[in-house]
Amino acid sequence: MPNIIPYTPAHREDCLTAFHSNRPKYFTEEEVLLFTNWLDQHGDDNFFVMEHEGKIVACGGVFHDAKQAVAGLAWGMVHQDYHKKGFGKLFTLFRIDLMRQLFPDFLHQMNTTQHTVAFYEKMGFHTVKITPDGFAPGYDRYDMEGRWSNPATPAAPPAQ
Repeated sequence: MPNIIPYTPAHREDCLTAFHSNRPKYFTEEEVLLFTNWLDQHGDDNFFVMEHEGKIVACGGVFHDAKQAVAGLAWGMVHQDYHKKGFGKLFTLFRIDLMRQLFPDFLHQMNTTQHTVAFYEKMGFHTVKITPDGFAPGYDRYDMEGRWSNPATPAAPPAQ
């Protein structure tokens, strides 16, 4: 059974390894510095890692902007070797539930690319804007929102 724990700087290299395992399909070279800076500046604020059998298989967090009354998912990823094994769904639902509990009255949002938009739609988000090449050439930006009525109710994918 995987274990989700708060990120510490001791997890930095494992998170960077997970990031690089997902390049170039899911992340661009330009995002390496952005992600590294996030870990160094915001890693201690609602950022987590998922351990399985002694290895870090995923990392990601939740951000918020109190002035804008917005919260969202930040830098979520599963190491490429662990894709399609249920870790992403479990870890994403954990982060959605955390976001909903901590920021129940905020607009919940995130952004992603065409490569993972369908996954997040299954998690309850819907696309509100598409920007072609919004991250980089070939990486369209999908701005997404999720609205859940009761923060005490676990997030669940919509019925199919």
